[in-house]
Amino acid sequence: MKKQYIAFLFLFLLLLSGCSDPQPPMQQEVLKPVEQVGQIPDELIEIVENNLWKDVTAFDGRVLKSDILSSDQENRTVTHQIRMMDLYGKELAAYTCSSDDAYHVTTLTATAEGGFLFVFGFQDYAYGQNTWASDKGFASRVIKCDKDGNVQFDTALEDMEGRALEYCFEKNGQFYFFGTIQKYKTKNRGINPQTDIYMARLNENGELSNTQCIAGSDFDDLHFAERSGDHFVLSISAQSDDGDFTGSNSGGYPVKWVFTVDDDLEIIKKKRSPGRDFSDTQLGEKDGAPVYKSTPLLNDFDAGTPTAFIDYGDFFLIVSENNTGVYENTPPAVSSIWYYTETVYSGYDDSGKLLFRASVDSSPDYDNWINN
Repeated sequence: MKKQYIAFLFLFLLLLSGCSDPQPPMQQEVLKPVEQVGQIPDELIEIVENNLWKDVTAFDGRVLKSDILSSDQENRTVTHQIRMMDLYGKELAAYTCSSDDAYHVTTLTATAEGGFLFVFGFQDYAYGQNTWASDKGFASRVIKCDKDGNVQFDTALEDMEGRALEYCFEKNGQFYFFGTIQKYKTKNRGINPQTDIYMARLNENGELSNTQCIAGSDFDDLHFAERSGDHFVLSISAQSDDGDFTGSNSGGYPVKWVFTVDDDLEIIKKKRSPGRDFSDTQLGEKDGAPVYKSTPLLNDFDAGTPTAFIDYGDFFLIVSENNTGVYENTPPAVSSIWYYTETVYSGYDDSGKLLFRASVDSSPDYDNWINN
């Protein structure tokens, strides 16, 4: 009912505006490639030319990247490769495996002993009118590899979708996961039931040692998880007025909460507060601390949307995606805008002075999309 009311109100205002004096058109965003600045360091030339740092997950001294090597549409399988590299693109370890195409590599994490961890997260989708990927059962998997890419554990979590394992933190040899979980299965395929906040802890052998939920009776979603001192801080959007969200007074609308939990996943503090926005992703690390999109270091960044921050010691690199134009042949049935893009590599010194900037085209092959 609330959504219908908003829709009718929007239509009324739209009709009203059509009867009033015409307003000047909104200024169009100017899309263009960035200007090249300075000279790329020799050790980064191949990285830029091959656009190696596009879609990477950056850590202190290491970079993780997931690629799809091949796919079999008939059998609905995909071959994935996860690579761990040093800051200059040298491969340190790799792991390759195949999975059903409903599984996606998420939650890439560099581990303390020099290896890496990732999640094969299940994401349901319709095969046809009455058939879904979940019909045959599913289990998201947490896989940990050592510094040479050898599997140390492979833990399957039955009936768990990838959203439940969206954030991972390592602490004292334990691995903590936070995400959003559906309350129950539904017979109406494609219809999402109410959700709770899911928390899990795996020990060093990959055994599930603790699970907890932050819950109410409505739709409650985790927007962000981060470490703060010895605790974990969760930014949540909740529509519930009961359970752990008693006193929310939401009226069925999302209300922002911040919960703090300890190593046993017990709530030690909660308050109504905006918290960190879900779009404020972690880009990398500097001096052992996480770097987010909102970190003041990036306040004046002007080359698109940052995707990675890599600290090289005497300078730091910001990788970003920049829209350079609009694809001319977007099909009429497509409501979104198809942009031409470039990946931008910007190097700065510690004072924030731009040392160099270079870009490489990263536009999708839209013509091929249409033809196929």
